[in-house]
Amino acid sequence: MKKPVSLNLLPHALAVLLLCAPSLSAFAQQKAAKDSKPAAAQSAAPSEAQAKLALELAKPFVTVNGQAQSNARAEVLLREQLARGVSDSPELRQGVRQVLINQALMAQQARSAGFDTNPLLLAQTELAQQNILAQAWQEKVLRELQINDTDLKTEYDRQVAALGDTDYLLRHLLLKEEATAKLLIDKINSGSKIADLSRDYSQDTLTRERGGLTDWANAATLAPALVTAVKTLAKGKMAAQPIKTDAGWHVLQLEDSRPAKFAGFDEFKPQLGGAIARRMLDERLKALQAQARIQ
Repeated sequence: MKKPVSLNLLPHALAVLLLCAPSLSAFAQQKAAKDSKPAAAQSAAPSEAQAKLALELAKPFVTVNGQAQSNARAEVLLREQLARGVSDSPELRQGVRQVLINQALMAQQARSAGFDTNPLLLAQTELAQQNILAQAWQEKVLRELQINDTDLKTEYDRQVAALGDTDYLLRHLLLKEEATAKLLIDKINSGSKIADLSRDYSQDTLTRERGGLTDWANAATLAPALVTAVKTLAKGKMAAQPIKTDAGWHVLQLEDSRPAKFAGFDEFKPQLGGAIARRMLDERLKALQAQARIQ
């Protein structure tokens, strides 16, 4: 059975690769602030500052057997630790220095052993670089997004419309084989209860210890075959035959149903920007694919 998803759970379902710390609204505010600066200041100051920064980052942080480990490499390692909540300190910077020394020594030994010509290791290096560049592109796209309340309300309405108008509370057994499911249906028809059979037979680890009971699930989040079956059942009734989904064979019983309940716009508003960002990233990527020569 698919994991139940409704608007109050969608923050998990709509997790996006938001790779920058500021929120999308913060990005928009920062961009607006930059746009308000005089054009001359925007064109001259950044390039000069960037040139100085590039020179500083290119300088050696530590040199190991004549091989320089740049300030840029140290800065990357330092930022990784700061992002994890480690406080900046002389000890942290000394630790970064030691990591660079150790990595350089091991990499030098690997080159001496000829590992730098191994095609699979070279491919790993290329993939790592490709992934970093891809993430940088995503960050750029997200920084350029400008999302207002109208966009958020439109996204909210779209999410609500995509969901069904009914929530279901189900009890089920998930089996690998249809024959086993039919045998259990016979047991239940003879007086056994799904809840009593769940622990011994069900393959669904999320509901097995709960007597097969699911959380309330919106119709739109269930497998189509389950929705078709459950719509024909009265409260407390069981489907006469096992139901096949991608997960396996289900012995299904309808515990209860109710009109769908959705989180209000204001409650869900903080998560809507992520949904818009993901869709815009997908659309941008699809446009790139359409223009690309892929053989």
